[in-house]
Amino acid sequence: MTKNQQFKKQTHRGAFSVLRACKEEPVFKGKKVAASLTLALVVLLGLGSLGSQSALAVSSPKVAADSKGPQTEPPLKVKSLSYSNFEREDLTKPFETEEQVIDRMETNAARFISEHYRVDREDASEIVEQAFISGKNHDVDPLLILAVIATESSFDPKAGSSVGAKGLMQVHAKVHAKRFKEFGGLKAVHEVEAGIEVGTQILKEYLNKTGSLKGALKYYVGAAKHSHDGGYSRKVLSMRNHLRLAASGQVEAAKIQARAPSKFPENYRDGPVFATYGANLARAITEGYKTTQTSGSADGNGSA
Repeated sequence: MTKNQQFKKQTHRGAFSVLRACKEEPVFKGKKVAASLTLALVVLLGLGSLGSQSALAVSSPKVAADSKGPQTEPPLKVKSLSYSNFEREDLTKPFETEEQVIDRMETNAARFISEHYRVDREDASEIVEQAFISGKNHDVDPLLILAVIATESSFDPKAGSSVGAKGLMQVHAKVHAKRFKEFGGLKAVHEVEAGIEVGTQILKEYLNKTGSLKGALKYYVGAAKHSHDGGYSRKVLSMRNHLRLAASGQVEAAKIQARAPSKFPENYRDGPVFATYGANLARAITEGYKTTQTSGSADGNGSA
């Protein structure tokens, strides 16, 4: 057996003995084991193939240095094969935090509202931000809140109806006067924070009472005693779909979709969970996410 063959045999035997010892320990139990695995891989991938060159270099280093023949690739570095380096460079993905997801959704939704409803961008951003705050406070999907606002007032805080409904969510101020006390009284009915917060409280109560989106919206529009809501829930839920599309980043597509006649299905999945803040935020994170303009209803919102 030549010296080169002996060198290779000893090299591989040493590498496999290290691997065999590592098998007896839990994988990556500690830095010592990880380093052993790394060293074994280096030996197998690098030193074994360099046996003949190493022997030559030891016997005549000057000849090897002066040789003008083709240069071999340098051996793999231990650091490049280390577990921590691999995890840091190859496994880590740019996952978004909850705050980043919310910021992105708010920015996209505000842009859609501003451009589709021709609302000042700063005003749209304030409304959207408050919808997310109130939605989180009461566990209501903020896009559902914004859809109700779109259907009730077209994002006009000063909107009012002949039956006494006022503000963004067209709340009957006199009926719910107690709810406005913490905001300074009925004079706050046209303010963004008070209007959205009180409207969300009422919507949440109807969601709990009826156990469904359609049922809650039917109560909200004042059609609880009627056989139908006149298409109100379909308008609201259709707009929520447009807002979802916009919030996911597809603002232009949402604007086109919103200008087309509503195609929201009548047999959509219903239930209280589909109106919660948590469920819809989780959906937005999972997706990485991604109607005709209506004015405030003059004869609706009888209960709100």
